[in-house]
Amino acid sequence: MKGQVERFKRILENNNYMVLATSSDNVPWSTPVFFVFDKDYNFYWYSRKQTRHSQNISRNSNISAVIFGVGNSDEGFGVYLEGKAREVEENELESALNLYAKRAAKSEEEKIQLTTKQDFLGDSDFRVYKITSSKIYVSNSSTMWQGKYIDSKSEINF
Repeated sequence: MKGQVERFKRILENNNYMVLATSSDNVPWSTPVFFVFDKDYNFYWYSRKQTRHSQNISRNSNISAVIFGVGNSDEGFGVYLEGKAREVEENELESALNLYAKRAAKSEEEKIQLTTKQDFLGDSDFRVYKITSSKIYVSNSSTMWQGKYIDSKSEINF
């Protein structure tokens, strides 16, 4: 299990995008989002309130997501999330924005732009969202059966 936990952490550290899956009225939707995560493995991103995935979350907070290794030793392996998504509350916003800017900002100017709370409150079109995971899985090394890869996953518990 130690190897899977290490792979899980590497995939999160080395990848910036997750594919978020939402649904509403039994219609699924998936979209890539730039993400950050905190020490408790809550995941954050920002989006416009009118996007399809944001509208879906407002109606149905159940989500799944995948983050997969690309262009490194973890290529073909993934981290899979199940959980609930919601808008970040105002008292959480500063912390979430600072976390986001720490990973995304490439200059002091970008950091200031990304941490302006007013851009995510009130009548603003943008909101920060948070996933609280109920389950997290990571890919195991594949096995073979009659020339075919067999995929499996292990649940990560913290």
